[in-house]
Amino acid sequence: MGKAGDKKVKKLQQNLSALAARDRVLWLGGDEERSLYWLKHLDEHRYGDLHRVKLKDFGLAGGKDDGESDIEGLALDGDRLWLIGSHSLRRRKHNDRKGHPLDMHDEQSRNAHVLGCLRLDGAGLPVSGQRLEFDAASPGDALTQKLAADSRIGRFMKIPSKENGLDIEGIAARGERLLVGLRGPVLRGIALVLDLRLAGLDDDGPTLSLAGCHCRYLQLAGLAVRDLAVVPGSDDVLVLAGPSMTQAGPCYLYRWRNALGTVNNGPVAGVITLEELEPLLWIRDGRPGRPDEGSDKPEGLEVQRHGGRLLVWVAYDDPTKTRRRGQGSRTRLDGFVLP
Repeated sequence: MGKAGDKKVKKLQQNLSALAARDRVLWLGGDEERSLYWLKHLDEHRYGDLHRVKLKDFGLAGGKDDGESDIEGLALDGDRLWLIGSHSLRRRKHNDRKGHPLDMHDEQSRNAHVLGCLRLDGAGLPVSGQRLEFDAASPGDALTQKLAADSRIGRFMKIPSKENGLDIEGIAARGERLLVGLRGPVLRGIALVLDLRLAGLDDDGPTLSLAGCHCRYLQLAGLAVRDLAVVPGSDDVLVLAGPSMTQAGPCYLYRWRNALGTVNNGPVAGVITLEELEPLLWIRDGRPGRPDEGSDKPEGLEVQRHGGRLLVWVAYDDPTKTRRRGQGSRTRLDGFVLP
């Protein structure tokens, strides 16, 4: 991934939360940065020569005082690289030395409330950015405002992430349409995905507006969405599912048939349609990791066509020592051939 001893590389290595690959470039997102990173394709399944892209340079983040971007999802569609932050509140860790342990952070991250895209050139590198409209005087954006008014989701907006509060993780893109996965809340065992439509993509301006938003309800056996990825050449979407909170638990890969198919105008009042998904793979069991040795929490998902087959890559937050072994700073992903 990068040079040994590089603090930013080590931090990214420990906190991988999103990935997307195309045209011999692998994009990476971390949940403790205000940047994205990309790697060059070296050989069949190996990438290296790490490069950094500061989101502030493209209007997709503020400065250090606005906190970390907490990027939790990446998706490539045409000449756009989409990204989304968690949009969540944060509680301090039990061993936090910069504030009172387990209290809420004094200032919540403005940068985590980002939904936008980078326009890419012919080499797959960014030339401009567009972002969903936001109020510079508040930490939220147009999506935050929309969800705050929702009768089911709004009450979870004041609950921190990893405690079944609002926590966005995962994005899939097709034109002006986005599917946004929620790690939280999970409602009585039902996982949620936001079906969004944006306006302004064809304009030259830096701002996008929210033209539509409705919620879809997935049966994931009590698990939450950890990431999404469009199956190339189809309307299907892969769903990486795992626990909504921080406890160890099972993680599975599902196929959501026709997820990006016929577009409707949203649910009928008083009626909820529960969508059943096809279970594909068991990624990990529920055993916790060992102290100081990593826990391999599945966070990032990417799918590619390779030799006529679908190859799925899974990246891990808090990777185990075994996954990080090798010369320099390396991280090994897991690859799965879909059945």
